[in-house]
Amino acid sequence: MKGTFSALDEKSKIFEELINTKPLWWKTLLADKELYIDVRKDNYINVYYYGGSVAKISYKKGFVAEIHQKYLGDKTARATKTSGVTRFEYDKIGTDQLISILGDIKKNIKSDYLPHIKGEKPAEKWLQGKLITTNSIYIDSEFQYNRDCEIGELRIDLIELQGGILSFVELKGITDTRLRNDMSKTSNLPEIIEQMEKYKLFIDRYATEIKDYYTKLISLKQKLGLLTLKNSEFELNMNPKLLIIDTYNKSTIKRTERIEAIEDLLKNRRVDYQITKLP
Repeated sequence: MKGTFSALDEKSKIFEELINTKPLWWKTLLADKELYIDVRKDNYINVYYYGGSVAKISYKKGFVAEIHQKYLGDKTARATKTSGVTRFEYDKIGTDQLISILGDIKKNIKSDYLPHIKGEKPAEKWLQGKLITTNSIYIDSEFQYNRDCEIGELRIDLIELQGGILSFVELKGITDTRLRNDMSKTSNLPEIIEQMEKYKLFIDRYATEIKDYYTKLISLKQKLGLLTLKNSEFELNMNPKLLIIDTYNKSTIKRTERIEAIEDLLKNRRVDYQITKLP
């Protein structure tokens, strides 16, 4: 069933073709150090450029790449929903054509999806891409599971495999307002606490399925040339991790107080967290 752990099929045609034929366009994507590639449960592949989706690649009597129209240079909405919100669409092109215009797609992603990559408030997706492309411990990203009504929609930024431990990791920039509430205006806990509690519930409820899924995914990604691991065995970390990137260029009293308040909250709620600078 779509969207479930069991939907991933190692013998799906898309994976068999990539492993057996190793097409030139695939080798080109693998060699591009600015890109990272993830395998999805429903047997397709996402190619990312710093969090921006370069293409969704599927197999239907041949390889097909789906690309957001904006990233192809078409920034005019093609339809309007009944709510009045404009709608953009995805175009299908061949994988060879994808390679021929890859540079343009990157430029369009950078200008439209990632306009802020410098300064103290870079886009979270840029931070995510920077971590993935410079650190081999992150073996998957944007993990989604939307089949549990009680938990609701779930998307986790990073999956880390380090020292034989597989962990789900939520990523935030230090300036993210979801890390701290103004207690003079509300007594509610910041959104990050609800997020981390939801992730913990998910891991507790689906620990067996998660282990089976990532055992299969790691094996498949190694066959596809997406991972190189000497030892793929792992134990599942039952506690999600929070990684906060400190993007402040200079220290001030208010910023120090903000960080201390965030840390006090996370410690009191027993959240496994780390605050660090980008490498």
